[in-house]
Amino acid sequence: LLLDDIYAKQSISFILTSLPTFTFGTVKPTKGTVTLSTATPCPTVTVTATQAPVTVTSTLTKTITSTTTQSCSSTTTTQQTTTIPTTTTTTTKPTTTTVPSTTTTTTTTTTTTTRPSTTETTTTTTTTTSTTTTITTKPSTTVPTTTTTASTTTTTLPCESLQPEFPAGKNFTYKGVNIAGFEFGCKEDGTCTGPNSPPLTNEADGCGQMKWFYSKGMNTFRLPIGWQYATPTLGGSFDPTMWGSYNKLMQCCLALPGAYCVVDIHNWARWNTNVIGQTMSDTPYIKLWQMIASYYASEPRVIFGLMNEPFKLTLSTWAGTLQKVVNAIRPIAPRHVILLPGIEYAHADTFLSSGTAATLNAITNPDGSKDNLLFDLHQWLDRGNLGTSSVCVTNNIGIWTPVVNWLRCNKRKAFLSATGGGNAASDNCSTYMCQQMSYLFSNSDVIVGYTGWAAGSYGTTYIYDETPTWLGYPWVDTPLVSSCMYWP
Repeated sequence: LLLDDIYAKQSISFILTSLPTFTFGTVKPTKGTVTLSTATPCPTVTVTATQAPVTVTSTLTKTITSTTTQSCSSTTTTQQTTTIPTTTTTTTKPTTTTVPSTTTTTTTTTTTTTRPSTTETTTTTTTTTSTTTTITTKPSTTVPTTTTTASTTTTTLPCESLQPEFPAGKNFTYKGVNIAGFEFGCKEDGTCTGPNSPPLTNEADGCGQMKWFYSKGMNTFRLPIGWQYATPTLGGSFDPTMWGSYNKLMQCCLALPGAYCVVDIHNWARWNTNVIGQTMSDTPYIKLWQMIASYYASEPRVIFGLMNEPFKLTLSTWAGTLQKVVNAIRPIAPRHVILLPGIEYAHADTFLSSGTAATLNAITNPDGSKDNLLFDLHQWLDRGNLGTSSVCVTNNIGIWTPVVNWLRCNKRKAFLSATGGGNAASDNCSTYMCQQMSYLFSNSDVIVGYTGWAAGSYGTTYIYDETPTWLGYPWVDTPLVSSCMYWP
């Protein structure tokens, strides 16, 4: 019997010593093809499905003895058996599965059945010595993987599908606002030429504002200060007057039972244009945090915000500096929360793409743990995430989703220490901000807190003003704070 009509370039004769019995499975793609390729010396069966899953099953129940003049090499050898089950399942997206079968002695039987809506082609290849099956599948999406044994089924879920540790929306740990003023006069190049505007006046009553916010449910206040105002000389001691005033504001915060108070060094990882640890030594910066940690070592509710919005620096070097600071703080304040800011202004939208997440994830406490080390993130709602326009154009959910997934997968937590928007109805910020905060609230197992930007010494002309107005008690909140910044 010659198969010249099938093998265009080969003539293969074979003799069946006994009539075999075959049991065939089915090939039922909703849309797809089953083709036999003989263009190469080793024939291949290609199954292509464009919609429904495809299952190819074959079972040989009798032995075929055949001869051929063609031989192919085999890369994998299995023991001969009278029953050879083979199952291949593809995904519902376009997938091609190629099953080359290479043997020393081969016979091929092809059965084709045509039905009204489908064409079924089943090809069974058997061998008297060895069988090789190679399956290559490249799905276009990530799906859960299930492995089945005779008695056990194990399912591995993608990490991103993990659920929060508690029901969504339990609560933020930290919820509050920035009380700005001590950083006024500082610029992105790390210069602080003044004047600043401490929120300790009748017009900008930071202590009164914190009491008001606290009475409405907030419990966390970020208190920015310029590095040069704290220590006028690089590597020097605290300025007694300015640091004394700053500590007065800090004590107003600490006087609120259970409130958390964030020290924020507001210098963009710079001192007078020089980049910490890169164009200048990081020793003065490490010393600064040793001094701050010593000053508030007995106040566990003080949070150490290591730096506001670092940018344009080498990430690995910056991470090394942060590790040095953590190492310097922990012998003094072993349990205080420390906020770790990444590069690119600590923005959430570049947290993953910049390498910040992976690099800062390696920072540990001296004992190797990562307890009370939180990532410090900022995110704005204006076009381009610039923080320069009062108009909001996004709720940022598309940005936060991969960040939330990464944090949950890596068992880490983050703190949103600055976010804000305009107050005019035409700014559209109440809608977008409320949507953002609602999403973060539902993922508060990993985004553990926020402080809005900003109250304190800011007035009504500032585009992101969150300062309540004193018109005789009670105070009056800005529209954005009233709508979106209080959470239970």
